[in-house]
Amino acid sequence: MDDEIEIDLEWYNELVRRCSIQACARENIEVARTKNPDDNEKELRALDSALKKTTSFMKKIKTLNAASISGIIQEMSKLNLSKFVEEMASAIIEAKLKIADIENVVVLCQQIEMRYPNFSEILIGEFKKVLPLKKADTITNSAKLRVDVLLLAELVVCGFFMKKDGLQILGGVLTYIVQTDKTEFVNVGLLNSICRNVGWQIAGICPLPSGQETMNVQKKDLPSSTALTEEQKTSIRNLLMGYYEALYNKTEKACTARNKSLKKVKKQERTRGDAAESERNALNQAQTEFDHCRKLVGELSCALGVALKEFNEEASDDEEDEAANVEMGRALAEGEVHLWQDDETRAFYENILDLRETVPKSLYEESEKRTIESGPMQKNIDDIDMDNLNEQQSVDLSARARSFKEGEQSFEEHRDLFAISDEKEKVTNNWQSFMLDLNHCVSKYSADKAAIFFVSSLNTKSNRKKLVNLMVNPPQSRLDLLPFYARLVATLEAVMPDVTIEVVNNILAKFKEYMQDNGNARIQDKLSCVMMIAELMKFGLISRAEGLSCLRQLVYDLRGHCVDMTATMLESGGFYLYRHTDSHAKMKRLLEVVKAKRDRMKDNRYIMLIDNAYFACLPPEDSAQERARMQNNRENTPMKMFIRHIILDINSLNVDDCLKGLRKLDWADPEIRNYTLKYLSSPWLLPVENLQHLASAVTGLSNLSLFKWVGVAVTDAILEMIRLSLELPGVFNQWSQAAIIYLGELYNFSFCDEELLVKVMYQIITFPENEATDWRNLHRVRLVCSLLKVSGEYLKKERKLQIKYFLIYFYRYYYMKKEQWDAEIAKLMEVGAIEECGSVLTKFPFEVETAFIEVSKLFRTRSRLPQNLADATKMVEDIEARYKDMANLDQSESDRQPIRRESDDLDAILEEEEDEEEPEAQDSDDMVCDFGDDQKLRYHIEKEREASKEEDEEFQRELDRLLSDSYRTPVVQNINAVDISLPASIKTRFERTIKFADEEGDSNPTTSVISLAHSKETRDGDDEPPRVQKVVLMTRGKKNKPQLKTIAMEDPELRKRWELERKREAMERENNKMITLGHQRRIENEEQKALEAQMNRMKIKKYHH
Repeated sequence: MDDEIEIDLEWYNELVRRCSIQACARENIEVARTKNPDDNEKELRALDSALKKTTSFMKKIKTLNAASISGIIQEMSKLNLSKFVEEMASAIIEAKLKIADIENVVVLCQQIEMRYPNFSEILIGEFKKVLPLKKADTITNSAKLRVDVLLLAELVVCGFFMKKDGLQILGGVLTYIVQTDKTEFVNVGLLNSICRNVGWQIAGICPLPSGQETMNVQKKDLPSSTALTEEQKTSIRNLLMGYYEALYNKTEKACTARNKSLKKVKKQERTRGDAAESERNALNQAQTEFDHCRKLVGELSCALGVALKEFNEEASDDEEDEAANVEMGRALAEGEVHLWQDDETRAFYENILDLRETVPKSLYEESEKRTIESGPMQKNIDDIDMDNLNEQQSVDLSARARSFKEGEQSFEEHRDLFAISDEKEKVTNNWQSFMLDLNHCVSKYSADKAAIFFVSSLNTKSNRKKLVNLMVNPPQSRLDLLPFYARLVATLEAVMPDVTIEVVNNILAKFKEYMQDNGNARIQDKLSCVMMIAELMKFGLISRAEGLSCLRQLVYDLRGHCVDMTATMLESGGFYLYRHTDSHAKMKRLLEVVKAKRDRMKDNRYIMLIDNAYFACLPPEDSAQERARMQNNRENTPMKMFIRHIILDINSLNVDDCLKGLRKLDWADPEIRNYTLKYLSSPWLLPVENLQHLASAVTGLSNLSLFKWVGVAVTDAILEMIRLSLELPGVFNQWSQAAIIYLGELYNFSFCDEELLVKVMYQIITFPENEATDWRNLHRVRLVCSLLKVSGEYLKKERKLQIKYFLIYFYRYYYMKKEQWDAEIAKLMEVGAIEECGSVLTKFPFEVETAFIEVSKLFRTRSRLPQNLADATKMVEDIEARYKDMANLDQSESDRQPIRRESDDLDAILEEEEDEEEPEAQDSDDMVCDFGDDQKLRYHIEKEREASKEEDEEFQRELDRLLSDSYRTPVVQNINAVDISLPASIKTRFERTIKFADEEGDSNPTTSVISLAHSKETRDGDDEPPRVQKVVLMTRGKKNKPQLKTIAMEDPELRKRWELERKREAMERENNKMITLGHQRRIENEEQKALEAQMNRMKIKKYHH
């Protein structure tokens, strides 16, 4: 709806509350005024009029505040104050009140008015004394005036005053405030308070919402006050809006003054490098004035409920150009972009040979003096107008005529240079040799050599004239010579300034003639002319402003031969103009115009010419994508560079330094933390041989208590990458290959467990594939082979049977892929099919087959390996059939861990023996078979361990020797122990036997039997009490004789100690494995260094004297 407005919810609630209070106050006052005066007089006579009490009351009312008003009202109801009515009115007006006290003061005035009817007339007289109503009045205290006006407005709205007395005074004081403040606008705060507190009641004004909670409501639904008519509200609203319009006009003028000052300062900075101090002070003053006025008008518009119009806060006309020039200058200074394409080009145009140091002065003494003045040429780029360039193929013939007249005189003066003289001159051998050299001048060296030859042998007035003629009219078919001709002219400038000036003047005059008449010259002449201008501009002989002016004339009428000329000039000098700081902005706008006009062309040849010229001038490194890349480079902080350095440059020599650097990072900073985790989780950025060092650093960092989460985050990211490669085959193949190797290295350093690697391998071969192209995708086979190659040596010991059964499933997957490959290739080899599918591999990839064979050899077993898909499938079916019944076993039974029978001496009965067997024996007793993602089958094998292989036993012996030599514990002081012999009868009697829970048979009652499984059974049972086991402790008695003592021990205690010992042994094995890895790498590095040193010694030749 049109009348629907948005207001603050808090303001609306306050408005409803106050309007109800004001309506109630008006009713009470009307009722009191209808009472009989005689009755009121009788009531006053009955009240106390003692002087002491009335005097005390008047003291209280003079110190009036919100907290004391309720007490004053109660006390007033007991006193007769008819003689102090004027004093009460004066005290209320003179009291130092706050805006928050106004509501309570209005209640007090209402109570006084209802008891003393003449109080309102007296109070209105007091208001006339303190409020400014005439132009001659002045405002001495604006804060007191704000409170008085709000109090007066509240009393008017409550119907306190008779007739229109209060409203007239309110209108008069508002008129005074508005009319006397049309220049300084110091009363904006006063009017804001009035509009926000009583603006709706007296003027129908709703302030704009400024809080978070708002509501939409129609104006007619808001509670209204009947104290003022609509005409009176409209008059007050127009008065306030007039004040607002005056303030807005002043702000607009301040904005205009600020814009003018800013333009002056910007212009002086461009022309003189810096602005005058007076201009800067004027700009600062204008900006301050504008900001102050904008703040005031914003506050007043919000209070009046008027949407503020946007000011035309324009920057200077050339601010965008200036910003572009500054940005290009910064990029050039920081090395992000370069003025020249390469160093060779820069040397060609900037490193000019100084002939004065090469040729004797006697050879150029005559020509060194300048006798010709340079012609008119643009010097200031800012004077070049770039407006109205994008008009659709419009031609300003009058401008062309003016430009032609400017150069006509110069062209007529040197016309004789353009035509070859008919006079036959004697051609010397030197000139013929020089002309021949110019025709083969295709290098910087040849151009410098020609300049030296000309100064040494041909420095005469006639030869200089011929040279000018040749430079202005080069061979039409040899545009490739023009850069070298320009270098020749630039080299001769130091000793022949007249030659340079004549060449420049005449080439510019020639260009202006071509722009005047398009049809009287060949296109080759025009192209050579603009190309020569561009080359001379790059050597500094023609100013960039003049070159930009010539290009502007071509772009203005971009049709016909001007398209070819524009393309040639852009290709020759556009890059130079675009990359230079002072011409960058103008050139950028010219390129935009060229691109816009190119879209309107219909000739494909012209479109191709403009496109080539455009991208020659604006190469891809200046595109939006490259600018984004440069922005990223600017955001590349030194801390990020350091993080990339320590991670990406890690090797065997600096692993410790990398770990120290990672520890010292500010991991509390989210940006640094995320950036570090990103590179720790990106193994594809490192060489494969360095992944083991990165895994070592991650493991070392995760071993610290504060950084345990780092390794978890890295592992999660690696697993996610592997899964992505399975979901999107072919997209992340290389990344996932590095990720799987990285995961294997993390396992090698004991960060990941075997269960994780087995799950990952099962996921790789079981994840769904696209049936249409799955036979071509052998990436999963490569992933599994890579992981097994990296971690297979440890997996086959830690999880021997798990890997054994996984390999059977992997064999089936491999042969399935291979047979699919063979079948599809057989189809494609049919007649006509191979041509449709293009070139395909006809043989199974050799590297995949080789990797598979290597893995099979690594995990060689006594059982026969499958040779085809049928064999592999049969092996899988045998396994699944074998353990099908075991899958339904009770979980409690499957979790039991058998203990093999051991027979030890009595002196070891209180502590468990160390398991010296190889790790794979434990896994053989407790094996996990995975038939899918959700099935796990545990079962017990009650058989003796197989004999260790010879290489395993050798490895164990070497490990024991290495540990005993390098990590021997400190020698402690020996304690002389007394050897106590154990009687044979006692030894036989108390022989210890470790028995499984399910073993049956009689046992010797005199033998101590320890059943570790029994403790678990007793825990599971509810009624059976814990079993007490008796053991015998042998101590030394008198005269060193053995003494036996029986001790009762519960089975749970014995099992607990046994489990703790097993955990300790597992931790010790993990530590031994890490130590072994470190020693192995150290030995390999030492052997490699020794080999390199030996090779270096072999290369040294020995000489015998």
